[in-house]
Amino acid sequence: MEEAYGMKSLVENLFGRDAWMEVKHATSVRVWKKYAKKILDSISTTARSTVEIADSEWHDELDEIVEFGKARLAYANDTEAVFASLAGTLGLINFHQFGRRPSNLHRKKVTLRHPSNWKFDQFRSVQYVQSRDQRETKERHNQSRKADA
Repeated sequence: MEEAYGMKSLVENLFGRDAWMEVKHATSVRVWKKYAKKILDSISTTARSTVEIADSEWHDELDEIVEFGKARLAYANDTEAVFASLAGTLGLINFHQFGRRPSNLHRKKVTLRHPSNWKFDQFRSVQYVQSRDQRETKERHNQSRKADA
């Protein structure tokens, strides 16, 4: 399954070399479902341990999206359906992280030309901040990557 290289790379980056070896030549839907669920669970765990300032509804809504995605995975009968279910769920999670999920089901057409169609800060806004320690850690990380290259 060479077409699954992106997923294999994600699995390795998240769960290590042993996981990559398990998915390297996997064609079993069971194996891909297992890792798709682990990816979604890792997002929940990451949000709970990383997002320090958020209303409790934000975390609850994220958990709902993750659980909905895992429920969709239960109905996947082939790897394409697993990947499609995961991709759809990750898309919802991504927009949720910007402030809210899009809800254009009843609109005839939505274009990218109008930024107001894509401004999702009505409920909450996203802010990324860095402490001095975080900036210094990032700089050391960048330097070590340059040295390794």
